[in-house]
Amino acid sequence: MTDETPEEMEEVQQNLRAEFLGRASVEGFGLRKREISVMTRMSTDIVDVLDALVELEIFKSRSEAVAALIERAIYSRKTLFTEIRSQASDIKKKREAARHLAQATIQAMKEETESEE
Repeated sequence: MTDETPEEMEEVQQNLRAEFLGRASVEGFGLRKREISVMTRMSTDIVDVLDALVELEIFKSRSEAVAALIERAIYSRKTLFTEIRSQASDIKKKREAARHLAQATIQAMKEETESEE
């Protein structure tokens, strides 16, 4: 049993969380509004670590731990992931343009065939 007050325990937990994530200089990190649920399968070893973090009250849930750790990983390489998003957007635009061109070509071929009949 500990002699720490609930406020002191909360501060210790927040400090552990900040140290664990290496985010002391980034206010609000891991506290962004989360709107989209993502299902994933993980190994038992990883889930055991998540459960330990929840047991230590560093995170409130597995979901919160996973979200915070993924955010940390992505934001620590923000420039790289910004470029990845940009290139993915360019690829999507080119794929859509190619799809429209293919549809127009097929339509033109269909119309030529019908006019020959």
